Amino acid sequence: MINRKTTFVGRFHCGQGSWRVSTGTAEVAMIVGQLFGRQSPSHDSHEANHFEVLPRSTSMRVVISGPESIKAGLLTAAPRYEPQPSTRLSFRLAEAHALGGFRLSSPSWDLAESVPTLRTALSETGGDALCELVAETVEFTTRNGVALSYCRPSTKVIGPWHNPDQHAT
Repeated sequence: MINRKTTFVGRFHCGQGSWRVSTGTAEVAMIVGQLFGRQSPSHDSHEANHFEVLPRSTSMRVVISGPESIKAGLLTAAPRYEPQPSTRLSFRLAEAHALGGFRLSSPSWDLAESVPTLRTALSETGGDALCELVAETVEFTTRNGVALSYCRPSTKVIGPWHNPDQHAT
């Protein structure tokens, strides 16, 4: 369960059709890398406690603790610019639930538009929900013939989460 006492140990970033996980500890980077078929964790030499892992998988199972784990709104923009959505998900990794919480912040319109449906699906689970977090590459060509691509994060509720560690003796 994600609550005020949850220790957040990392952030997910969607870019170039894949996930990038940043954390402040080498231990978290190592565990995430082992779980998701890592490309070697890199250490940002500009910051003493900043590690990044580039998981090979574009899809990960996460546990979201109800609709209150999603914050959504619009960021005010500079003059002459449109507001931009801001969606923040708080979750735990299903395969390393005890590791701590992670966050994903995204300006994706698609993710922002999916928030009401996602909140409803989370409410229907009656507690923690097992979800699929996906990073999808979207490619298109502008009217001027320029090829562009971006990473679209999405979340799908699979069903209620049953923590196998709760039943261990």
